[in-house]
Amino acid sequence: MVKKAITHLKLNQANPGKLRKLDQLALEHQRVVQAYVDWLIERQIDQPNKYADIPEQHVPTPLSDRWQRCAWQQACGIVQSWYANGRETPPVLRNVCLQANANVVVIEPSHTPQFDFWLRISTLEAGNPVRVPIPLYNRAKETIAEFTKLCTGVTLNKRDGQWYATFVVERRGAKAQSSQVIGVDIGMVSIVSTSGGQRYGQISPELRKRLERAVEKHRRKQKLNACLKRKDMPTVDPGDNRAEAFSRNEIGRPLNQMLDELLKGSAVALERLSVKDMRFKSRQMNRVLRASQLGYVRDKLKFKLDERGIRYRSVQPAYSSQQCSHCGFTFSLNRRSQAEFRCLWCGYEANADENAAANLAERFGDEELNLLPFREVETVLAMRFMRRLPDARSASAGLDTRVNEVAYLHLGQSARLKHPWHSCL
Repeated sequence: MVKKAITHLKLNQANPGKLRKLDQLALEHQRVVQAYVDWLIERQIDQPNKYADIPEQHVPTPLSDRWQRCAWQQACGIVQSWYANGRETPPVLRNVCLQANANVVVIEPSHTPQFDFWLRISTLEAGNPVRVPIPLYNRAKETIAEFTKLCTGVTLNKRDGQWYATFVVERRGAKAQSSQVIGVDIGMVSIVSTSGGQRYGQISPELRKRLERAVEKHRRKQKLNACLKRKDMPTVDPGDNRAEAFSRNEIGRPLNQMLDELLKGSAVALERLSVKDMRFKSRQMNRVLRASQLGYVRDKLKFKLDERGIRYRSVQPAYSSQQCSHCGFTFSLNRRSQAEFRCLWCGYEANADENAAANLAERFGDEELNLLPFREVETVLAMRFMRRLPDARSASAGLDTRVNEVAYLHLGQSARLKHPWHSCL
């Protein structure tokens, strides 16, 4: 199943009276969502159950029970994301957003040529919904023709005084069987590198500069908001939509190019990234890490692969940048720099990201490695290297090579460098 969002559907064809009712609903809905978010965070509920009983006694509201359920589910999603990203400042809702289901907003087909759909929206007045017309732009019509099922969930947003709706469509169908696997490494220099030797996109100096300015501007606005709160004055939006849009365009183009050039019938092996825990000692490298937006690249690539019906799998990435894709020797000093890889055993040289992508491709069907925790991967890789090493078999003179494997694993990295390799066996 592949899903896709149709965004920026304007609600500007509705009369002012209907939009006023929608404004009143949105104001109350946002207040209730914020109250639920605060309630969950105060009780440190990091995994709230969106189907649990709603704490109605803490949030009196004229919203209907169905709208309260939507507000509760939206609050649960916000809190889960807040905890998952390791945030410390409690979230404050500034943008108007209503995540609605079919119990409160119904998509009705239009029988007139002027509009394509009508939205029947429940309001604060029980039994008096409003119907808002929705005209589709050409690209939206093409998407609905391609994705035949229109989902019932609707998101309503208000930006710069204008109301917008977002529809979700889906297409069912099994993904094509693959004849080969292409490994894809997400990097901090090249946005993506493949096991076929291609690199797509660069984290340009302009992108880094814009994101650094956005981070500094966000910091200043946070200080300003702290002062405004103390004076009981309205706060400002700390976000920078222009910088975010620029970075997403810079990332989207190379991803589209990679997928356009991907050989038909290929499956993709992606690294199982955990961006939240990634930190460097150098402040400059941390700025590069923020500019690379690894988490966004990962999620966007998965979305595009689903959209195109391409089979993919997230594999264990541990030590993929230190393992030689030719002989399997794994050692931290194999990777000389961010871009250079040279195996200290067999002398194989390659771009470091392309070498890592080749290792990811090999792990596509490696069930043993993909089930291991990060810290146990190095041991398994070393034992595999020893088993297929001809010198290990000849040096053992027919003895059990497991003794040599244990000795190899217990040697420190400095000892492995100082001593001749074959004498260690």
